[in-house]
Amino acid sequence: MATKARVAIRFTSMDSWQEKDEEVLKIIKDDAGTNGFPVVKTAPPLYLPPALSQEAIDKLKALDGISVEVIEE
Repeated sequence: MATKARVAIRFTSMDSWQEKDEEVLKIIKDDAGTNGFPVVKTAPPLYLPPALSQEAIDKLKALDGISVEVIEE
């Protein structure tokens, strides 16, 4: 079984959120099976999705304007 990790996803600007939000949500949904997860309603928002695979984390990290922080438990 592949190891999954919890992450916090931040957008570096409002523009990056507007441009990349659909792509970020698709990566999360494809990997975790849901778009239902806690969102900190800041501007831009902070996403706290379910644990994601390393492949999904790498895809998110490859996007410009996105910061992905692995949450150590």
